Amino acid sequence: MPSSKYWRIKTIKKEERVKRRKIIFFWFSFTVAFLTIMWSFFMSPFFKITEIKLPENDFITNNEIHKLMIGSMPLNLGENIFILSTNRIKSDLAATFPNITDLNVKKELFHGLIINFEKRIQIGIWCQPKVDPRLTDGQEPQADNCYYFDKEGIIFKEAPQTEGALILKIEDLKKREVSLGNQVLSNEQLTFITKFNNKITENNQFKIIEFKIAPSANFDLEAVTDRGWSIYLNQNQDPVSEANNLFTILNEVIKSKASNLEYIDLRLPSRIFYKMR
Repeated sequence: MPSSKYWRIKTIKKEERVKRRKIIFFWFSFTVAFLTIMWSFFMSPFFKITEIKLPENDFITNNEIHKLMIGSMPLNLGENIFILSTNRIKSDLAATFPNITDLNVKKELFHGLIINFEKRIQIGIWCQPKVDPRLTDGQEPQADNCYYFDKEGIIFKEAPQTEGALILKIEDLKKREVSLGNQVLSNEQLTFITKFNNKITENNQFKIIEFKIAPSANFDLEAVTDRGWSIYLNQNQDPVSEANNLFTILNEVIKSKASNLEYIDLRLPSRIFYKMR
């Protein structure tokens, strides 16, 4: 006949098996519940973005936004209102559409995405010589790469080559690689050029058809006039003062001989040089 000690050991083992089963059942139930919650959170259509609000425009569509959302995360998780990164969408939009600015992206629970932006407005055309490795030193390139730029000096769209003074044109002679969305003119450069050009336009004696940025590392700038002569400028100087000095020497010294001018050099604030043909 089994002893009482044997029955106690058997009872303890049975209780341990029951306890283990309860623990296994608990963790199984917890895992199933956790996976169900995760599926509901990540994959459920209840949290899927179905409405995209855009300002009225003719180049960005809801389909293009949807493609960016899907591409931002694997398994189409980019469509989830909680997982979608607005910073990622903002960055992708800025890279894909360089002609927009003041971009703002925000979520609208539970299915909405609101995107606002402004279209960049051109204030001029920026050009640079095409880099052609076949050209030898001293040979001039046959054409330029030209782009529209806005008030921030950012190029955002290819532009045709132009002549005349109807639109501000800047020829950058520095050889560098640029892409749409790059800032090619600093705020200081753009401020100097626009102030000087506005002062010339107000005076109405002649027009600037083109500004040329020197390839050197200094601040030299050449303004080409519609009369066939040039003005050499220093961007470290005050543009209004340089314009006033220009009109002074034109009206008081050169006068009627302006048709024979080759250039006027305003780079030194204390001295003005000019050369006749």
